[in-house]
Amino acid sequence: MTLTQDRINTASAAFRAVFLKAYNGYTPDWTRIAMEVESSTARETYEHLTGLPGMRELIGEVKLQDIDSAGFTIVNKEWESTVRVKRADIERDRIGIYRPNFAEMATVARNHPHVLVAALLNASFTDLDYTGKAFFAATKAYNPNDKSKGAATFTTLGSGALSAAAFITARTNLRKRTDSKGNNLGLGQKLLLVVPPALEETANKLRTAEYLVTGTNVGSETNTLRGTFDVQVINELSSDTAWFLFDVSREIKPLIVQFEVRPEFIIADDPKSTHVMLQKVFIYQSYGRWNAGYGMSLLAYGSPGT
Repeated sequence: MTLTQDRINTASAAFRAVFLKAYNGYTPDWTRIAMEVESSTARETYEHLTGLPGMRELIGEVKLQDIDSAGFTIVNKEWESTVRVKRADIERDRIGIYRPNFAEMATVARNHPHVLVAALLNASFTDLDYTGKAFFAATKAYNPNDKSKGAATFTTLGSGALSAAAFITARTNLRKRTDSKGNNLGLGQKLLLVVPPALEETANKLRTAEYLVTGTNVGSETNTLRGTFDVQVINELSSDTAWFLFDVSREIKPLIVQFEVRPEFIIADDPKSTHVMLQKVFIYQSYGRWNAGYGMSLLAYGSPGT
């Protein structure tokens, strides 16, 4: 069969349509714990408000209160996924065999921020955030710029395996969180428990069981945790014991995913191009620039499970 420009255009349009349908049809779950941010440069610097003032009764003159800030930067990275389509297959109108490839390319691109978010959680007990401490640490400064003795601190690090008692400790920790001035943040209204596959059964029992197992007795204690939180299982978590509790009631989230260029579908189908002339293939690529980083640790609590 003769390779015509119309045949090439038809194939490329079909591949693009498959990509876009799959991309728009896939719902990622990373948005539950990560804030989506538009980026306009190679890197973005975020100024975290670390000491928002609380409300006070207005008596006399207005009292001006400083707002402390601590900045951190997330650098965008380039990502791509590229496939080749044989010239002969387009000539023979065999484009249907490539549809699953382009659908999977779109799904992988759509899901990639989820992979980055999982990597952040895997390193969250060691990698540093804007406070200069690990994202989950025993002592974290509200304002890392405040080096004075007695500067306000908080903790995001727990211990012990996932259990009803450990969950209650984590929830209490979040509910008692304050800003640097001592004003309660009102957390705990919408909680999300994030676990690896190994803890899925344990997490779901805590969320749905009518009764708890206490010692050797089954059903001896009503499960007051039932229906008070949601569960998210992340397959990519490397630890079988670590678990995380997040407050997800706010617009701001514990983690950040920033997009400079969202996944684009790029077509290189000029029949006179070098790759077609020498390799007899057309090239199609998903390309973008984005990255993920730690956000507001005040909304998070984590335990390595040991």
